[in-house]
Amino acid sequence: MEINQIIQSTIDLLSENNEWEERFQGYIQNIAINHQKKRKRSFRKPDGLSLYSSVGSNGKSYDLRFRGQSVATVKETAAVKVKLNPKSHANQKYFQFDLCKEEVDWDSTEASNFRSFFKKESLKFTTEHPEADRKKIKSEEHRVENCLLREFSKQLGKEKALCYIQPIKLYNLFFQMPTPLKASTHNPTYSERGGGIDILARIKPLKGISRICVMEVKDENKPAESQATAMSQAVTYAVFIAYLLRSKSGQHWWNFFMERSLTETKGKDVTTRNKVPKPLHIDVVTIMPQGTTEEFCDMDIPLDELDTTLHCHSLYYDDEVFQKDETFIFSGTYPNQLRTWK
Repeated sequence: MEINQIIQSTIDLLSENNEWEERFQGYIQNIAINHQKKRKRSFRKPDGLSLYSSVGSNGKSYDLRFRGQSVATVKETAAVKVKLNPKSHANQKYFQFDLCKEEVDWDSTEASNFRSFFKKESLKFTTEHPEADRKKIKSEEHRVENCLLREFSKQLGKEKALCYIQPIKLYNLFFQMPTPLKASTHNPTYSERGGGIDILARIKPLKGISRICVMEVKDENKPAESQATAMSQAVTYAVFIAYLLRSKSGQHWWNFFMERSLTETKGKDVTTRNKVPKPLHIDVVTIMPQGTTEEFCDMDIPLDELDTTLHCHSLYYDDEVFQKDETFIFSGTYPNQLRTWK
């Protein structure tokens, strides 16, 4: 399908199936409630591992991942104890690790050995090592996505490969923004268990208004999965975000995306500066290795009925450099766009 056909199909699906509005209003209400209850975590994030949350979480259960692959669940109990529940079967299969098979206390020797193992394995990815020395991750695409999240999360401009980008986080943790759409086949379908947005980011230039960026990540760049094809998937999710921000819970989602207070406010109490922008601009970016496949980028797509414009861009990384030590060197149309906002 052509991009314009995909957009119209997405609009039709969201218009015909309006149950998503109530569902996503429930999600943001749940997030708001848990934000109010949330206290500082009673444990420190382990080196070499990442903590993830989800919109359905109560804020006290975390998915612990190594290079994007889930290796354990961490839970804070009512008794203020922390439990580590390893994914023992998968850990044995992919990492040949079987020293911690059952739920244990976070402060136990078994949990300490677990964390030490993945800390050492992490160093094999961030320094030059033969590929044979590194454990084989289940999904290379998830590894790239996780590395991008960690790269974009850097705070100091001199440390960042690309400035002005911060991933939107939930309870200050990585998460995947859900949608009611399946777009991986490039022919959108509606589903109560739709696909998730790989990376939802906040773009905050030195000058100008902050905006949302929908990012679709691929670990390959080949004719069957070209940049243009990946863009069709990203655009589907971007259209949903536009609809979400124009829905009855849109102001609350905008507050969440912009890291503002999630306490319930009446329309008259929301300052003009903090309202969902009109017009709304959303960046839509594909991230993949450098290549020469068909492109759809450096293009603007107006969604007139939503007073929104989608700005489509490419972002490529040097895969040879990345495989050495997980360093990113970016090219494509998006870095040029970001530079214009200095």
